[in-house]
Amino acid sequence: MTERPRPSEPAERAYAMPITADPALLAKPLRCLADVEEIERTPLAQRLQITNFSERMALALASRDPDDTAIFFVADGNVESTAQEVSFRELRRNIDSTAALLRAHGIGRNDVVAILLPAVPSVYWSILGAMAAAIAFPVNWMMEPGHVLQLLTEAKAKAVIALGPTPGFKIWESVTSIAGELPPGTPIWSVQGPGGERLADSDLDLQVAAQPRGASSVHDTITGDDIAAYVHSGGTTGLPKIVKLSHRNMSYRHWTLQLALKALPGEIIIHDVPMFHVGGLTGRCLPPLASGASIIIPSIMGARDKRYIANYWKFVEKYRITRLSGVPTTLAVLAKAPPQGEDLSSLMPYFITGSTAMPMPVREEFERVSGVRILNSYGMTENTASMALDPRDGVAKEGSSGIRLPYTRIRAVVMEQDVARPCGPDEIGLLQISGPGITPGYVNPAHDRAARTPDGWFNTGDLGRVDTDGYVFVTGRAKDVIIRGGHNIDPALIEDPLLQSDDVLLAAAVGKPDAYAGELPVAYVQLVPGSRATSDDLLAFLTGRVAERAAMPKEIFILDKLPLTDIGKPMKTVLRQDAAERAFLSALSQATGLPAEDRRLRVAVAPHPAHGSIVNIMVACPSESERTLLAKQIKDIMGQYSIAHAIEWQRDAEALNASVAG
Repeated sequence: MTERPRPSEPAERAYAMPITADPALLAKPLRCLADVEEIERTPLAQRLQITNFSERMALALASRDPDDTAIFFVADGNVESTAQEVSFRELRRNIDSTAALLRAHGIGRNDVVAILLPAVPSVYWSILGAMAAAIAFPVNWMMEPGHVLQLLTEAKAKAVIALGPTPGFKIWESVTSIAGELPPGTPIWSVQGPGGERLADSDLDLQVAAQPRGASSVHDTITGDDIAAYVHSGGTTGLPKIVKLSHRNMSYRHWTLQLALKALPGEIIIHDVPMFHVGGLTGRCLPPLASGASIIIPSIMGARDKRYIANYWKFVEKYRITRLSGVPTTLAVLAKAPPQGEDLSSLMPYFITGSTAMPMPVREEFERVSGVRILNSYGMTENTASMALDPRDGVAKEGSSGIRLPYTRIRAVVMEQDVARPCGPDEIGLLQISGPGITPGYVNPAHDRAARTPDGWFNTGDLGRVDTDGYVFVTGRAKDVIIRGGHNIDPALIEDPLLQSDDVLLAAAVGKPDAYAGELPVAYVQLVPGSRATSDDLLAFLTGRVAERAAMPKEIFILDKLPLTDIGKPMKTVLRQDAAERAFLSALSQATGLPAEDRRLRVAVAPHPAHGSIVNIMVACPSESERTLLAKQIKDIMGQYSIAHAIEWQRDAEALNASVAG
């Protein structure tokens, strides 16, 4: 890792430390589990005396010079563009005035305000103002209108704040298309986007500006048990679950991240992740602000903006950024597009990424080109983000996501005859957690029953192990494990070696259905730009590099672009579906004699309310006698798999393709 001088302060002058910080504790080293246990000798209640997150935020904002810039906003990812600036005075006033506006419309502490905004400055006073007066609910604005409506209905949203008509976005059109399905009189406020239309009658910022000066957000009426926000899970199948986060949850998360990073007032951090995801909301954006940092928004589209990524290091230099940002997939791109002489001396020694461990080759290369240490993390929505983190002053272990955060417990268990047996050191089991970050519950209480154990632990749904030093190793999602003939295969055994190839930018391994083994491993990759590597080249590269013979992938599929979630993780549900469709199409083609590329045979795997999934097999066949033979052949093949199937007959290939297109 390249060493370069570090600033003693994140900017040229000293800043007042917010009273929520503990300078003496921050000055102590955080090296290992023993240091965590030493911190825990003091009860959490003594360390977390302010559990009202709105109050913590207000104290931090008040500690900064009112004329300092709180938010820099560049809409288009162009580092040469002039940034719009919002001062701390304006930010504080807008938060308080937004809260006052909501209360003036009869919205109270237990009411929900849905917020559909990309990375624009107004997202901060919308969310923080809603937290001060009610419950903020940032919603994934990229969802289909029907899914948005279902979320708003389940949350019983009493108001909506959304991006107004803006080129490149369909948020306002989505919201207005479902407005008639919301309760009568539901206020819907608009936010003018870059190059967009200002809707005077509903414009949030105009109405916020019209609020009487000196409006208070009445922080002293909030308790730690009050709900601050709803955050929906990242669910890629079906409708996401809505998770409640209390003010105590968020205050604890702020305290842990301030400790983990030794965060200082006056820092400048990047906002390039969505605020509707817990990692953005309670990890990368609000906690730094609650520690007295300033924010740079480099693009309304965040890390999805290729221009911003191309200018990444220039943004660091121009705005004297102190903490880097990026999910592992973004960092993999940046590691292969290193700085070209930019001044990075403003950077603090470490920053957090996650969730779960980053491939060591990517980590080592990024640290080499940036001169900054990456702290891996492990988190989940239901724990208000992080539960484990690499210790800032300790060692990082390959494949690990660090040690547990203070006052949080993590254990691995194995189910034996419906009884949970605690795992020994390094024994893989189901990871469970407990602690002050755990959600009070889901909006739908039916989800709580399967989430918690009788003794109060929360099931993460992840497989992993904890070693003798307390380091947590996440080996995969329980549902992501590839089960080949009863043998569990960790996808990382395939993905990590693939990522060592100079030709591979992104990689994901999943199981494809197999009549004999149940599943066989396959891999999907996205190549670095300009690479001409073939599947055979990559299979040859893996030879000798995959630790288990059973894990060697049977096929590698090269995609122009790997499908990713909103936080940059490979969408394995989509890849599993694709692998299944390829496998079933191949098997059916061999059995029926219809070539896989024949327009007379199509296969689609889809969700099913009773079976979970179903294989829809579409065949063009005009003859009844031929249909009888094909039906038997299909039944014989599909009978070898534990998945339901249905056959749809069409008279000819033209009708079949019209049906698929429809």
